[in-house]
Amino acid sequence: MIGSWVVQMVGIDRPGTVTAITNVFSSRGVSFASLVTGSGPRDDGTAITMTFHATEARARQLARTLSRLAQVDAVDLRTADDEAVRATAVVLMPAGEGFQPDRHATVSWSGEAELGQPVLVEGQLRQVEGVVADARRRGAVATAVVILPLESYPVT
Repeated sequence: MIGSWVVQMVGIDRPGTVTAITNVFSSRGVSFASLVTGSGPRDDGTAITMTFHATEARARQLARTLSRLAQVDAVDLRTADDEAVRATAVVLMPAGEGFQPDRHATVSWSGEAELGQPVLVEGQLRQVEGVVADARRRGAVATAVVILPLESYPVT
């Protein structure tokens, strides 16, 4: 069965690292849903987070292959449903439109959309994605989701 996956890596900060990583996916016929790079846990490393859809066997194969790349120091693979996979989102509604996450969503949030403020949402990735999808259905003019580094983020 195909599921949603999150892989977080520490890559060496040099040209070609992202290319090597994306080649692992493309050579196996797997598209990634998102890719974000940022400051790593060390001065010489880049944090790389990707989301993708695959079977469990394929996801684990990708993680093993990524861990063998010379450009990658550490790999952490999780299902998108894993409670440890946390995200933040920003939701901007049209002027005068109120928005609050559904009362059943287990997220934290702040901001007053009806005052023109963006709403900041934080929680488990799937919950945050649900809030963002609801905001889009209700006319959000802009949204952004960022997956936070795992607490057990590997540092080698």
